Amino acid sequence: MRNVEQAVASIEHCESIESLKATLQKIIEDRGFMSFAFLDMSVPGIDDPLVIDTHREAWLREYRSNGFVHVDPMLPIARRTNTPFDWDSVAVPKYSGRRKSGAVKTMEAAKDHGFTNGLVIPFHYIDHLGRQYSSVCTFFWSDRPRRFVSVLKQERFALHIILLYWAQKAVDLSTKTRHKPSRFLDATGLPMLRGTITDRERDVLSWAGRGKNQEDTAAILHLSTNTVETHVRNAIEKLGANNKTHAVAKAIYFGLIDV
Repeated sequence: MRNVEQAVASIEHCESIESLKATLQKIIEDRGFMSFAFLDMSVPGIDDPLVIDTHREAWLREYRSNGFVHVDPMLPIARRTNTPFDWDSVAVPKYSGRRKSGAVKTMEAAKDHGFTNGLVIPFHYIDHLGRQYSSVCTFFWSDRPRRFVSVLKQERFALHIILLYWAQKAVDLSTKTRHKPSRFLDATGLPMLRGTITDRERDVLSWAGRGKNQEDTAAILHLSTNTVETHVRNAIEKLGANNKTHAVAKAIYFGLIDV
């Protein structure tokens, strides 16, 4: 996994949405992606949701003019999960000679604009006033499909952690009324200023941050898989995280682990 901390540091130094956009574009270009779109899904059904993107105008114009936001097959899945997924994992009905579905039209249009695949990363959070939000960021791929599989295998976890930072930073920059910005919230939805976990919980999160699964971590630390799972679960709860990846991101931010 490439240097996540370096990417996080570059995000932390951003002081505007424009600099934040340029920083994420550089991060994903270094990994072979063409562009990205960060979409606010908090209010379903609206025609023009908030978007931060680096797309060419032609694709944005077609996406908006055809109302693809209402039929994009990736968005309903993104609203129901915190787990990243790629386009190939989503079953889109094949065209059978009858009228094409909106989902088919959306994906065909994406291919017409040169996109061969995409990594979709959902992001669900609560702001400082307790309001719930749902967003999704898609990294668009235009290179060979085989290379996408290789990059995804190596970079999926790192990109998830990086985007957690980036998305929360976008929230911070967009929320001018917050007097004491906090990069993360605790389990109750209040600003989290620090975190405390045990040494073993640090160990398992540190190895998770290096891309190791629970079986690998158990072998490295000479523990049972069940024990590793328990440490991960406890760390997630203590840090108020949604899942293991979120816990790793918080642990890095609070200086509890290095990767």
